[in-house]
Amino acid sequence: MNAEQEKHTERYLSTGELMDILSISRSTVYRLMAKGMPNIMVGTVHRFPMSQVVGWLENQRGNKLNNRETPNAEI
Repeated sequence: MNAEQEKHTERYLSTGELMDILSISRSTVYRLMAKGMPNIMVGTVHRFPMSQVVGWLENQRGNKLNNRETPNAEI
């Protein structure tokens, strides 16, 4: 594989790698999967496309920040 091909190749993480990178527990991984975190099944194991997971986490963070509205001015 040349450098150009590597640039366009998605890295898929195992559950353990994802746990290490994000410093989260296995139960948190499964909770995030239940909320829609991107993953695929390879046989009987989950694999996580790194760039999609990062984008999904950033989107989730943005959604939480956007949902924290200022108090209603119609009091």
